[in-house]
Amino acid sequence: MYTIGDVSRLTGISAFTLRYYEKIGVLPAPGRKDGKRLYEEEDLRFIRFIHGLKQTGMSLGDIAIFAEEGCILSSDLPGDILATLQKRTTLLEQHIEHLEQQVKQLEEVKKVARTKKNFYETMIQDLKDREKEPLLNK
Repeated sequence: MYTIGDVSRLTGISAFTLRYYEKIGVLPAPGRKDGKRLYEEEDLRFIRFIHGLKQTGMSLGDIAIFAEEGCILSSDLPGDILATLQKRTTLLEQHIEHLEQQVKQLEEVKKVARTKKNFYETMIQDLKDREKEPLLNK
């Protein structure tokens, strides 16, 4: 069992953010004991996964839809597991497509940056070569 402080230290997500994610439905409510949130190992894995989705640019709204039924590894998952899996698969397919578009855009930016860097390196070398020329040629 993990407290919210433990989860915060283990994931790098602040306790404030964990409570906020719970409030807006991005994370299911954890169990409680003596009024304190207690997280299971499955909760921790799910939180890390959700955090990964957020870091890759998935919107909180989509993450909330993804997380509606909670951790799929929990034994008390409500509803139709097949429908849940299909919904999550569709969301992940859309997110992967979005990530692939971002990768293409980044590759183009990287290509432009390399071209510019090569241009500057050529200019630097030309300037250095000119400085090395004997004074008679100047």
